[in-house]
This record gives sequence, structure tokens and C-alpha cells, in this order.
Amino acid sequence: MPFLFRCLVLVLVFGSFCLVAQTTDETYQGVSETSYLIGDFPKEKALVSFTNPGDPRQFFLRKETKAAFLKLKEEYKKDYPQERQEPFLISAHRSFSEQKSIWEDKYSGKKKMREPVKDKTPSQIISLILEFSSAPGTSRHHWGTDIDINALENSYFEKGGRGETFYIWMKKNAHRFGFCQPYSPKSERGGKGYNEEKWHWSYAPLSNKFQRAWVEAYKKGKLNFKGKFQGSDFLGDLPLEYVTSINPDCAKID
Repeated sequence: MPFLFRCLVLVLVFGSFCLVAQTTDETYQGVSETSYLIGDFPKEKALVSFTNPGDPRQFFLRKETKAAFLKLKEEYKKDYPQERQEPFLISAHRSFSEQKSIWEDKYSGKKKMREPVKDKTPSQIISLILEFSSAPGTSRHHWGTDIDINALENSYFEKGGRGETFYIWMKKNAHRFGFCQPYSPKSERGGKGYNEEKWHWSYAPLSNKFQRAWVEAYKKGKLNFKGKFQGSDFLGDLPLEYVTSINPDCAKID
């Protein structure tokens, strides 16, 4: 979908003086479509900040995502007023450069994964990284619609974990606030894409639109990652596969 401009022109004529006011489409917040979709833009330009109570860390996300998350938190606290472990963010927007840093730390072996990268081929290393981490330019976190909540371990949200109550509640109620879990069990996604992430939630009314736009731009050749980061020349069409291998329930949320 091309970057759209909606213009409202007001012309006040006083002799030879004209004043022209212009408004732009809010979908990409004044950022070009391609730059927005791959996370290559100043976060302060298109996103708003968020801080957890008592936490100095600053996160950035779409204003719509923030508003929906705050409503979700409020409703959860109403349902479980005695629950000490309330929802909080541990990650939100990540830029292209931030994702590149994560990717290359893993690709080089600087950051440990399930298996060491030594003696592995580029394709084997990429496969290992893609269990949980996106290639730069392909992450849903670029869009300001996706958030990681409370912990980066599935066990935290499973039976006996501190987040068990919250996860059960999210499965029943998250859709009411526009959220879905994009990386549900792989069996629900044809066995493709990233491993399950119980902590990762997406504000679907916007992320669905950005996903469609990303796919269209990729198929038209507007998104080319070759030479942009380590291992990028060996990706092939994996970016398309991983961007589209999403929990089908997300598409049901408008």
C-alpha cells in the first residue's frame, strides 16, 4: 500500500499572501512506508513513550497500542485485585539497527543460543537464530504494535509459573482489547515460523495492516536486505515465510 497523503488546503488571500496548511495520513506518522515497515525511523517521530510504575526504563510504541495496553492492565487488576504480579512491559519497539545488533551478536556467536555457531554453515546459523529472533527489517517490533510482557520464558506463563494466572486471563480476554499472541504453538501455524512465545502480544488492528503492507512491499521488491547485515545474503525468501507464519486468530481482530 503506497504512502498516502490526505491534504486539507486552506488558502487565505491578503493581496499577494497565501497560507497553505497540509495534513498527512496518520498510518505511518509522517514516515515513508518502506522506512516504517522495516523500523528505520526515529522512534520519537512516530511513537509515544511508556514507562512501567517504578521502572526508569523507557519504551516506545504506537499511541493506540499504549491506550489498549493500559485498558487491558486496568481490567486485569479489577479481575485480580490481590494479584501481585501485574502486567508490565519488558520490550516494545525495536529499530532496524537495534534488531541488527541482536541478530549479529547471535550470528557471530557473541550471544549464546541453544547451540554454538562454531563450524556451522550460514544457513544453519540463520535457522538457529530464527527460532526466536527476527532478521532486521522483518520484526513486528519495528511497527510499535508488538510488546513483550513480564518475562521471556514460556515456563513463567505455564502451570506453576508466576504468570500462569495472567496468561490464562490473556487467552480469554486479550482479544477484547485488540491483542493476540502472534507466535502461538507452531502446530497452529503449519509448523512454520518462530517458536512459541507466550510473552509476545500484538495489537492486531494495526499490526494486521502493517503485515499486509510489508508482504506487498516485499513481493514488489521494495524490501531488499541483501548486504544489510551478517548472513543476509543467505536468507532467500525466509523473511516472507516468517513474517506471514502468524497465529490465524490475529487476522480475526479488526
